[in-house]
Amino acid sequence: MRIVILVFLCALSSSIIAQPSKSNIHRVLGEVNLLRSQGYQCGNQKMPAVGPVRWNSDLHKVSNKYARYMSANKHFDHVSKKGEDLGDRLDNISFDWIKIGENLGHGYNDFYDVFEAWKESPSHCKMLMDPDMTDMGMSKYKTYWVQSFSKAHADIALGDN
Repeated sequence: MRIVILVFLCALSSSIIAQPSKSNIHRVLGEVNLLRSQGYQCGNQKMPAVGPVRWNSDLHKVSNKYARYMSANKHFDHVSKKGEDLGDRLDNISFDWIKIGENLGHGYNDFYDVFEAWKESPSHCKMLMDPDMTDMGMSKYKTYWVQSFSKAHADIALGDN
């Protein structure tokens, strides 16, 4: 019985820790959507203004789990040591997606620092500005950052194509 309670408490505490506050979600979405609404120069390509992304808790959970994985394994790559990428990680939780993308960061303590680095990197910037992306989740663990984007099948059903 003690083992069951301990496992339950560990699971509960990790899910509580994993959830960002509403103010942090609002701050991050505000910055990303402000950039998207204004357009941005990504390297030598001017990206036009695009629609906003909305917060997705499943993308956050996958981002959080992968940030923790990278930290624990001292592995900084879009593909895990097992060969799994973001698509595999989303498939593992039965997330219904048609397009996805991911920005990673390491060594940054503050959101604004990693966000500036992503804006200055042409490939990361283009992901931030991708007009097809409708959802975003993001997480930081220690100094590992994962920002996941998607366009879900449901968006097509709603006429968003």
